[in-house]
Amino acid sequence: MHLFVSLAAHGWHPAAWHVVERPGLEPASPYLQAAAMAERGRLDALLLGLPVAARAVREAGRIDGLRLDPLPLLGLLIGATERIGLCGYWPVDVAEPFHVARVFATLDHLSGGRTGWIAGLAGRAETEGRFQRADLPYDGPDALAREVELIDVARQLWDSWEDCGFVVDQATGTFADPEHVHPIDHAGRFFTVRGPLNVPRPVQGQPVILHRDEPALARPALAASTEIVLAAPITIAEAKAMRSAWQALAPDIRYVVSLVIVLGETEAVAAKRAAELDALAGDRRPRFVGTPDQLAAHLAAWQAAGACDGFDILPAVMQVDLALLVEAVVPLLRRRGLRPAGYAGRTLREHLQLARPISRFAA
Repeated sequence: MHLFVSLAAHGWHPAAWHVVERPGLEPASPYLQAAAMAERGRLDALLLGLPVAARAVREAGRIDGLRLDPLPLLGLLIGATERIGLCGYWPVDVAEPFHVARVFATLDHLSGGRTGWIAGLAGRAETEGRFQRADLPYDGPDALAREVELIDVARQLWDSWEDCGFVVDQATGTFADPEHVHPIDHAGRFFTVRGPLNVPRPVQGQPVILHRDEPALARPALAASTEIVLAAPITIAEAKAMRSAWQALAPDIRYVVSLVIVLGETEAVAAKRAAELDALAGDRRPRFVGTPDQLAAHLAAWQAAGACDGFDILPAVMQVDLALLVEAVVPLLRRRGLRPAGYAGRTLREHLQLARPISRFAA
C-alpha cells in the first residue's frame, strides 16, 4: 500500500488554524515538523502545494489561505529529510517546459532522486487576474493539448542527457560527452525547443509524474505521461471503476485515493473533534472520522477490494492527525503486512517500485 501525506500549513479542515498554537506566525516550522514526523513513519512521500480550498473560499478571509510556493518549500525540505519522497505541485497553465525540466532535474539531484512533479491545469478561476496571458488557453481542448505537449517536452529534455553523458573524468579532461547529450529539436503546436537541457539527467531518469484525476475525456491524452493518479472517489465501487478506466489506458498507473482524516483515541473523541471544527468553519468534503484502528481497517478494506493502490492522507489538523497517523495507524498497517518497516531504497521510484525510465536517445 502506497502512503502519501499532503501537507498544509495548519491542516486540511478550514478551521484548523483556530485550534493550533500560534497560527501563521512561523510558516516554515509546521512543514519542517510535519516532514520529520512523516519520515519517522516511513511514509512514501510528502505532497506540497495542492490548494486546500477553492480560490474564492480562500480569499474570503475566514480560512487558512497561507500557501507557500511548493518549489522553494521542497528545496527547504530536501535539507531537512533524508529518505522520504518530495512532490511539488506546478500547474502547467503558464509554465514553460524548459523551466519545469530544469527545476525538477535540479531538485532531483539535490535530493538524491526523491522528487515528483504534480502536474495539471489550475484553471481559469485560479489564474484569473494573476498569471493569465492573452495568448494562452486556460480551459477546454486547447488547454489540454498544451498541457500534454508541455509534459512531453519536459520528459524529452530529461532524456536529452543519457546516463553516460555526464563523465567528469579528470584523467582525460572530459567533463561531458557530447555524443551522449542530444538536442531534442521539438517543434510543436505550442512549443519550439531545441535543447538539450543544461542540467544532467535526473537521478531517477525522470521525476515521478503525478496527476489529480481528470474528466474521462482527458484521461487518454494524459495516461501516457501519468504514473500516479490522485483521486477522491466516494465509494469502493466508484474507485474500482475509475482505477480500471485509468489502468485500461496504462496498466502501470498507480491509483491513489485522497482522504481527509479526523482521528481520536475513541470514536466519540473523533466525532467531538469533527463537530468542534465544523462549528468554527463548515466543511462538506467527504472525510473519515474515527479511531486509528478504524482508519487502518478502512484503508485495508479498500486495498483488499482492489479499489486503489494506496492513499494520500490529508490530516484535518496537521499537529494532531498526522501524529496519530504516524504513531498509531502506520504500526497497525505494518501488522497487517500492508506497510514496510523501512524504505526499500533511496529514490522515490524505489519506494513506489516504479521502473527507472531509460533515455529515449540511448541506443
